[in-house]
This record gives sequence, C-alpha cells and structure tokens, in this order.
Amino acid sequence: MESAVILLCPICNAIHALEGRRNEYSKQELFSQVKTHLRGHDLNEPKMAIRKYGVVSDATEIVVPSKTRRQLPIKEWTERDDTWLPDGALSGGEGSQSTPESSVEVSSL
Repeated sequence: MESAVILLCPICNAIHALEGRRNEYSKQELFSQVKTHLRGHDLNEPKMAIRKYGVVSDATEIVVPSKTRRQLPIKEWTERDDTWLPDGALSGGEGSQSTPESSVEVSSL
C-alpha cells in the first residue's frame, strides 16, 4: 500500500495527486502546486489566495495498493470525470471511477 495526497480544484473540479503522505509536504509546497493550476483560471490575486488556501486545507491523504497508484493523476491536473480514484477518496465518493478491487483508507486533513 502506498499513500497519495489528493488536491481538488474548487473551480473546475480537476484533481491532482502527489505521491507520499500529507505530512511529507509543507504547506508552501502544496500552495505552489495549487497556485500553478489556479493561474489558468485567470483569477485576481485575492481570489486566487482564497482558493489556494481552501484547496490545501481540504487536501485528502489516501492509501492505495501499489499496483493502482499509477492510475492516479500524479503528473498533471486532470478533470475529475476523467480521473480514476478509489471509492471514498473524496467526500461522498461521487464521480470516482473505481474497479471492484479498490480499497482505500481516507484521512481528511
């Protein structure tokens, strides 16, 4: 089993996964990941800051089997509907496309 940190954009619902545990990333590292994505939404700085802090505070750590880790959107932000996530990876689990063997431990941070 391996850990990943899931970030969800509140504007376009895109998802980005970072390999490792939540405590391995400083808030600044997470802010950097989110800020890069939010620039594409053409928000002014105060709106971007509000969104950036919200995404980081809602970051969720999940544990997935090693063989399915590569299915997570680790390289880039990906639309939620086009992203595989294990059942229960996000609150409500809606929109996740999972396989029957999916197992996930979720830690909301």
